[in-house]
Amino acid sequence: MRLASLCYRALQRLRITAFARRLSSRALVLCYHNVTPTDDPTSRDSLGLHMPLSTFARQMRWLARTYNVVPLAELVNCVANSSPRQRLAAVTFDDGYQGFFEFAWPLLKKLGIPATVFLVGNAPFGEEVFWWESPEVRRAYSPSRLENWLTAQGGDGETILATLERNSLPADPVPVYKKPAAWQTIAAAAKDGLQLGAHSLSHRSLSNLDDHELKQELVASRDVIRKHTGVTAEFFAYPYGLWNGRVRDAACRAGYRAAFTLDYSDGSSTTDPWALPRLNVPASISDPAFQAWTAGLNLRGRRGV
Repeated sequence: MRLASLCYRALQRLRITAFARRLSSRALVLCYHNVTPTDDPTSRDSLGLHMPLSTFARQMRWLARTYNVVPLAELVNCVANSSPRQRLAAVTFDDGYQGFFEFAWPLLKKLGIPATVFLVGNAPFGEEVFWWESPEVRRAYSPSRLENWLTAQGGDGETILATLERNSLPADPVPVYKKPAAWQTIAAAAKDGLQLGAHSLSHRSLSNLDDHELKQELVASRDVIRKHTGVTAEFFAYPYGLWNGRVRDAACRAGYRAAFTLDYSDGSSTTDPWALPRLNVPASISDPAFQAWTAGLNLRGRRGV
Protein backbone atom coordinates (compact mmCIF):
# COMPACT_ATOMS: atom_id res chain seq x y z
CA MET A 1 0.00 0.00 0.00
CA ARG A 2 2.82 2.39 0.91
CA LEU A 3 4.64 1.53 -2.33
CA ALA A 4 1.52 2.18 -4.40
CA SER A 5 1.04 5.54 -2.66
CA LEU A 6 4.60 6.54 -3.50
CA CYS A 7 4.07 5.50 -7.12
CA TYR A 8 0.92 7.61 -7.48
CA ARG A 9 2.72 10.62 -6.04
CA ALA A 10 5.58 10.05 -8.47
CA LEU A 11 3.14 9.85 -11.39
CA GLN A 12 1.65 13.14 -10.26
CA ARG A 13 5.01 14.92 -9.82
CA LEU A 14 6.23 13.71 -13.22
CA ARG A 15 2.93 14.90 -14.74
CA ILE A 16 2.27 11.45 -16.15
CA THR A 17 -1.20 11.54 -14.62
CA ALA A 18 -2.01 14.82 -16.36
CA PHE A 19 -0.61 13.51 -19.65
CA ALA A 20 -2.71 10.33 -19.44
CA ARG A 21 -5.81 12.44 -18.83
CA ARG A 22 -5.15 14.50 -21.94
CA LEU A 23 -4.89 11.30 -23.98
CA SER A 24 -8.13 9.83 -22.65
CA SER A 25 -11.33 10.32 -24.65
CA ARG A 26 -13.59 8.48 -22.19
CA ALA A 27 -16.37 9.98 -20.16
CA LEU A 28 -15.93 9.49 -16.43
CA VAL A 29 -18.78 8.28 -14.21
CA LEU A 30 -17.79 8.15 -10.55
CA CYS A 31 -19.48 5.78 -8.11
CA TYR A 32 -19.58 6.56 -4.39
CA HIS A 33 -21.62 5.02 -1.59
CA ASN A 34 -21.68 7.18 1.52
CA VAL A 35 -20.18 10.29 3.09
CA THR A 36 -19.67 10.60 6.84
CA PRO A 37 -18.54 13.35 9.22
CA THR A 38 -14.85 14.16 8.94
CA ASP A 39 -14.26 13.30 12.59
CA ASP A 40 -16.14 9.98 12.49
CA PRO A 41 -13.72 7.35 13.96
CA THR A 42 -15.59 4.58 12.13
CA SER A 43 -15.34 6.17 8.66
CA ARG A 44 -12.60 3.82 7.53
CA ASP A 45 -13.94 0.36 6.88
CA SER A 46 -12.86 -2.81 5.12
CA LEU A 47 -15.43 -2.40 2.36
CA GLY A 48 -14.40 1.18 1.62
CA LEU A 49 -17.95 2.56 1.51
CA HIS A 50 -17.89 5.46 4.01
CA MET A 51 -15.81 8.42 2.84
CA PRO A 52 -15.05 11.27 5.27
CA LEU A 53 -16.55 14.59 4.20
CA SER A 54 -13.15 16.31 4.07
CA THR A 55 -11.86 13.75 1.53
CA PHE A 56 -15.02 13.96 -0.55
CA ALA A 57 -14.90 17.76 -0.56
CA ARG A 58 -11.31 17.79 -1.86
CA GLN A 59 -12.21 15.34 -4.61
CA MET A 60 -15.27 17.30 -5.70
CA ARG A 61 -13.46 20.64 -5.80
CA TRP A 62 -10.69 19.07 -7.87
CA LEU A 63 -13.26 17.39 -10.13
CA ALA A 64 -15.06 20.69 -10.75
CA ARG A 65 -11.75 22.33 -11.73
CA THR A 66 -10.63 19.49 -13.96
CA TYR A 67 -13.77 18.15 -15.66
CA ASN A 68 -17.01 19.37 -17.12
CA VAL A 69 -19.32 17.76 -14.55
CA VAL A 70 -22.77 17.23 -16.07
CA PRO A 71 -26.02 15.48 -15.14
CA LEU A 72 -25.94 11.76 -15.84
CA ALA A 73 -28.65 12.14 -18.49
CA GLU A 74 -26.49 14.59 -20.43
CA LEU A 75 -23.53 12.22 -20.33
CA VAL A 76 -25.72 9.33 -21.54
CA ASN A 77 -26.96 11.51 -24.40
CA CYS A 78 -23.37 12.23 -25.43
CA VAL A 79 -22.63 8.51 -25.50
CA ALA A 80 -25.78 7.79 -27.52
CA ASN A 81 -24.99 10.55 -30.01
CA SER A 82 -21.27 9.73 -30.21
CA SER A 83 -20.51 13.28 -29.10
CA PRO A 84 -17.06 14.22 -27.75
CA ARG A 85 -16.64 12.95 -24.19
CA GLN A 86 -13.15 14.11 -23.20
CA ARG A 87 -13.11 15.73 -19.75
CA LEU A 88 -16.83 14.90 -19.29
CA ALA A 89 -17.79 13.54 -15.86
CA ALA A 90 -20.85 12.62 -13.78
CA VAL A 91 -21.21 11.83 -10.08
CA THR A 92 -23.32 8.93 -8.80
CA PHE A 93 -24.01 7.35 -5.41
CA ASP A 94 -25.33 3.86 -4.73
CA ASP A 95 -27.77 2.59 -2.08
CA GLY A 96 -29.25 5.81 -0.69
CA TYR A 97 -27.46 6.21 2.64
CA GLN A 98 -28.63 8.97 4.97
CA GLY A 99 -25.04 10.24 5.02
CA PHE A 100 -25.29 11.21 1.36
CA PHE A 101 -28.31 13.42 2.01
CA GLU A 102 -26.90 14.87 5.23
CA PHE A 103 -23.33 15.59 4.16
CA ALA A 104 -22.67 15.06 0.44
CA TRP A 105 -25.78 16.61 -1.11
CA PRO A 106 -25.42 20.04 0.60
CA LEU A 107 -21.80 20.22 -0.57
CA LEU A 108 -22.68 19.19 -4.13
CA LYS A 109 -25.38 21.86 -4.29
CA LYS A 110 -22.96 24.48 -2.99
CA LEU A 111 -20.42 23.54 -5.67
CA GLY A 112 -23.06 23.33 -8.40
CA ILE A 113 -22.30 19.66 -9.10
CA PRO A 114 -25.25 17.53 -10.26
CA ALA A 115 -25.59 14.01 -8.90
CA THR A 116 -27.64 10.83 -9.25
CA VAL A 117 -28.45 8.43 -6.41
CA PHE A 118 -29.32 4.83 -7.27
CA LEU A 119 -31.84 3.62 -4.69
CA VAL A 120 -32.54 0.16 -3.29
CA GLY A 121 -36.33 0.07 -3.47
CA ASN A 122 -37.03 -1.79 -0.23
CA ALA A 123 -34.36 -0.10 1.89
CA PRO A 124 -36.14 3.12 3.01
CA PHE A 125 -39.09 1.26 4.56
CA GLY A 126 -37.47 0.31 7.87
CA GLU A 127 -34.81 1.16 10.39
CA GLU A 128 -32.69 -1.87 9.48
CA VAL A 129 -29.17 -1.38 8.20
CA PHE A 130 -27.96 -2.78 4.90
CA TRP A 131 -26.83 -6.36 5.48
CA TRP A 132 -23.16 -5.54 4.90
CA GLU A 133 -23.29 -3.04 7.77
CA SER A 134 -24.29 -5.67 10.35
CA PRO A 135 -21.73 -6.46 13.11
CA GLU A 136 -21.75 -10.17 12.15
CA VAL A 137 -20.72 -9.38 8.58
CA ARG A 138 -18.09 -6.89 9.67
CA ARG A 139 -16.51 -9.44 12.02
CA ALA A 140 -16.55 -12.23 9.44
CA TYR A 141 -15.42 -10.16 6.46
CA SER A 142 -12.55 -11.17 4.23
CA PRO A 143 -12.14 -10.69 0.47
CA SER A 144 -12.70 -14.42 -0.15
CA ARG A 145 -15.82 -14.50 2.03
CA LEU A 146 -17.17 -11.43 0.25
CA GLU A 147 -16.72 -13.22 -3.07
CA ASN A 148 -18.66 -16.19 -1.72
CA TRP A 149 -21.43 -13.98 -0.32
CA LEU A 150 -21.95 -12.27 -3.66
CA THR A 151 -21.76 -15.38 -5.84
CA ALA A 152 -22.65 -18.61 -4.05
CA GLN A 153 -25.10 -16.83 -1.73
CA GLY A 154 -26.32 -14.40 -4.36
CA GLY A 155 -25.79 -11.24 -2.35
CA ASP A 156 -28.97 -12.10 -0.43
CA GLY A 157 -28.76 -10.45 2.98
CA GLU A 158 -31.14 -12.84 4.76
CA THR A 159 -29.27 -15.88 3.48
CA ILE A 160 -25.87 -14.44 4.35
CA LEU A 161 -26.84 -13.38 7.87
CA ALA A 162 -28.42 -16.78 8.56
CA THR A 163 -25.03 -18.45 8.01
CA LEU A 164 -23.12 -16.20 10.41
CA GLU A 165 -22.67 -16.74 14.11
CA ARG A 166 -24.56 -14.23 16.23
CA ASN A 167 -22.62 -12.56 19.02
CA SER A 168 -24.52 -12.36 22.30
CA LEU A 169 -22.71 -9.16 23.26
CA PRO A 170 -24.53 -5.96 22.34
CA ALA A 171 -23.07 -4.26 19.30
CA ASP A 172 -22.34 -0.56 19.05
CA PRO A 173 -25.33 1.21 17.50
CA VAL A 174 -24.99 2.03 13.81
CA PRO A 175 -25.01 5.81 13.27
CA VAL A 176 -28.06 7.17 11.47
CA TYR A 177 -25.91 8.37 8.58
CA LYS A 178 -24.90 4.76 7.88
CA LYS A 179 -28.54 3.68 7.50
CA PRO A 180 -30.84 4.02 4.48
CA ALA A 181 -32.46 7.44 4.13
CA ALA A 182 -36.23 7.77 4.55
CA TRP A 183 -38.51 8.38 1.58
CA GLN A 184 -39.42 11.83 2.87
CA THR A 185 -35.74 12.83 2.81
CA ILE A 186 -35.25 11.35 -0.66
CA ALA A 187 -38.35 13.01 -2.11
CA ALA A 188 -37.31 16.42 -0.72
CA ALA A 189 -33.86 16.13 -2.32
CA ALA A 190 -35.41 15.10 -5.65
CA LYS A 191 -37.53 18.28 -5.61
CA ASP A 192 -34.30 20.16 -4.95
CA GLY A 193 -32.63 18.83 -8.10
CA LEU A 194 -31.22 15.43 -7.15
CA GLN A 195 -31.64 12.79 -9.85
CA LEU A 196 -32.87 9.34 -8.82
CA GLY A 197 -32.02 5.99 -10.38
CA ALA A 198 -32.92 2.40 -9.50
CA HIS A 199 -30.54 -0.06 -7.86
CA SER A 200 -32.92 -3.08 -7.67
CA LEU A 201 -35.56 -3.91 -5.09
CA SER A 202 -33.54 -6.02 -2.63
CA HIS A 203 -29.88 -5.58 -3.70
CA ARG A 204 -29.38 -9.23 -4.63
CA SER A 205 -26.97 -10.39 -7.35
CA LEU A 206 -29.20 -10.25 -10.40
CA SER A 207 -27.36 -12.89 -12.42
CA ASN A 208 -28.37 -15.51 -9.81
CA LEU A 209 -32.10 -14.86 -10.20
CA ASP A 210 -34.64 -16.59 -12.44
CA ASP A 211 -36.40 -14.55 -15.11
CA HIS A 212 -39.42 -13.71 -12.97
CA GLU A 213 -37.34 -12.53 -10.00
CA LEU A 214 -35.04 -10.57 -12.29
CA LYS A 215 -37.95 -8.71 -13.86
CA GLN A 216 -39.35 -7.97 -10.40
CA GLU A 217 -36.06 -6.47 -9.22
CA LEU A 218 -35.85 -4.26 -12.30
CA VAL A 219 -39.46 -3.13 -12.63
CA ALA A 220 -40.77 -3.08 -9.06
CA SER A 221 -37.83 -0.99 -7.84
CA ARG A 222 -38.70 1.73 -10.36
CA ASP A 223 -42.39 1.53 -9.39
CA VAL A 224 -41.56 1.97 -5.69
CA ILE A 225 -39.39 5.00 -6.38
CA ARG A 226 -42.11 6.59 -8.50
CA LYS A 227 -44.75 5.91 -5.85
CA HIS A 228 -42.81 7.60 -3.05
CA THR A 229 -41.10 10.44 -4.91
CA GLY A 230 -43.05 11.04 -8.11
CA VAL A 231 -39.84 10.43 -10.09
CA THR A 232 -39.60 7.79 -12.82
CA ALA A 233 -36.06 6.42 -12.78
CA GLU A 234 -34.53 6.38 -16.25
CA PHE A 235 -31.27 4.67 -15.26
CA PHE A 236 -30.32 1.48 -13.44
CA ALA A 237 -27.15 0.43 -11.59
CA TYR A 238 -26.41 -3.29 -11.24
CA PRO A 239 -26.07 -4.33 -7.56
CA TYR A 240 -22.44 -5.08 -6.67
CA GLY A 241 -21.63 -4.19 -10.28
CA LEU A 242 -22.46 -7.82 -11.21
CA TRP A 243 -24.17 -8.44 -14.52
CA ASN A 244 -24.15 -10.62 -17.64
CA GLY A 245 -25.77 -10.59 -21.06
CA ARG A 246 -29.11 -11.87 -19.74
CA VAL A 247 -29.26 -9.20 -17.04
CA ARG A 248 -28.22 -6.52 -19.51
CA ASP A 249 -30.98 -7.53 -21.93
CA ALA A 250 -33.54 -7.58 -19.13
CA ALA A 251 -32.61 -4.02 -18.14
CA CYS A 252 -33.11 -2.97 -21.74
CA ARG A 253 -36.52 -4.68 -21.95
CA ALA A 254 -37.55 -3.10 -18.65
CA GLY A 255 -37.37 0.27 -20.37
CA TYR A 256 -34.31 1.85 -18.80
CA ARG A 257 -32.47 4.33 -21.01
CA ALA A 258 -29.13 3.07 -19.70
CA ALA A 259 -27.64 0.81 -17.05
CA PHE A 260 -24.31 1.04 -15.25
CA THR A 261 -21.65 -1.45 -14.24
CA LEU A 262 -18.44 -1.12 -12.21
CA ASP A 263 -16.27 -2.34 -15.09
CA TYR A 264 -14.09 0.74 -15.49
CA SER A 265 -11.13 -0.78 -17.31
CA ASP A 266 -9.46 -0.56 -20.69
CA GLY A 267 -11.47 -3.53 -21.95
CA SER A 268 -14.91 -2.34 -20.79
CA SER A 269 -17.51 -1.09 -23.24
CA THR A 270 -17.96 2.66 -23.42
CA THR A 271 -20.79 2.71 -25.97
CA ASP A 272 -23.34 0.05 -24.93
CA PRO A 273 -26.07 2.06 -23.12
CA TRP A 274 -26.90 -0.90 -20.83
CA ALA A 275 -23.31 -1.65 -19.87
CA LEU A 276 -21.78 1.75 -19.21
CA PRO A 277 -18.79 1.64 -16.85
CA ARG A 278 -18.41 3.53 -13.61
CA LEU A 279 -15.30 4.04 -11.52
CA ASN A 280 -15.89 2.85 -7.96
CA VAL A 281 -14.09 5.21 -5.55
CA PRO A 282 -13.01 3.55 -2.26
CA ALA A 283 -13.33 5.71 0.83
CA SER A 284 -9.67 5.63 1.84
CA ILE A 285 -8.16 6.50 -1.55
CA SER A 286 -5.47 9.18 -1.50
CA ASP A 287 -5.74 12.31 -3.63
CA PRO A 288 -2.87 11.31 -6.00
CA ALA A 289 -4.37 7.83 -6.43
CA PHE A 290 -7.85 9.26 -7.07
CA GLN A 291 -6.52 11.58 -9.73
CA ALA A 292 -4.53 8.74 -11.32
CA TRP A 293 -7.51 6.38 -11.31
CA THR A 294 -9.68 8.97 -13.07
CA ALA A 295 -7.00 9.18 -15.76
CA GLY A 296 -7.02 5.39 -16.21
CA LEU A 297 -3.87 4.70 -14.17
CA ASN A 298 -4.87 2.08 -11.62
CA LEU A 299 -1.71 0.35 -10.40
CA ARG A 300 -3.64 -2.16 -8.31
CA GLY A 301 -5.44 -3.53 -11.34
CA ARG A 302 -8.82 -3.29 -9.67
CA ARG A 303 -11.74 -0.92 -9.80
CA GLY A 304 -12.23 -0.48 -6.04
CA VAL A 305 -14.18 -2.56 -3.54
